[in-house]
Amino acid sequence: MSECVIELKSICKSYGEVRAVNDISLTVNKGEVFGIIGANGAGKSTTMEIMMGLRKPDAGSVNILGFDLKDEPSEIKQRIGIQLQKTALYDRIKVKEALQLFSSYYKKTRDQKEIINMLGLEPYLNKYVKNLSGGWQQRTSLALALINDPEIIFLDEPTTGLDPEARRELWACINRYREEGKTILLSTHYMDEAQRHCDRIAIIKKGELVACDKPEVLVSTLNIADGTMEDVYMQMAVGS
Repeated sequence: MSECVIELKSICKSYGEVRAVNDISLTVNKGEVFGIIGANGAGKSTTMEIMMGLRKPDAGSVNILGFDLKDEPSEIKQRIGIQLQKTALYDRIKVKEALQLFSSYYKKTRDQKEIINMLGLEPYLNKYVKNLSGGWQQRTSLALALINDPEIIFLDEPTTGLDPEARRELWACINRYREEGKTILLSTHYMDEAQRHCDRIAIIKKGELVACDKPEVLVSTLNIADGTMEDVYMQMAVGS
């Protein structure tokens, strides 16, 4: 039986009169690559941010690695890694300085040289993060998410804006951690990535969980010859 490492029960979150997340319940198992997809404004980012501990739900419960997020947020933050689309860093901080700074935040850290070598950051250690290309900023952001050797890695649209080669190389790095048994939870707008890499995918529409299953199962429900996750997205996440 698979070990559950993330459990959401009846999560709700509103902003004024807008219900961004409406009664979402789901589980993520150890070692999974779990995708969350949905149109802009569907509530997927808010759902992920609640799991990360960046936002508090109005109702419901969040359990991460056996800890209640409400009661033990500090313990959970030591065990997870987060890569946001835009990681806010000081304007004049070099890659090596960012790694050292983030390393100081955690009780447990992974060998920096290993992360640097895996992501090919050695030539860029003395460069300012703000001066790097989008692809190298993404790699630096991923390195910061991995510095504490997390059990769960959250990735918010990790390959957005990258060229195909950079996307492929970044996924090679992500899959290395998957092979170590880490749990990866990500959002993406690239349906080819979701179909190729995710073990299961949750689809969120208008704040509600409308489907959650393996990519091939989601595709099979459409009864479309040669259907893909692109078809699933258009029918389940966008269609009326």
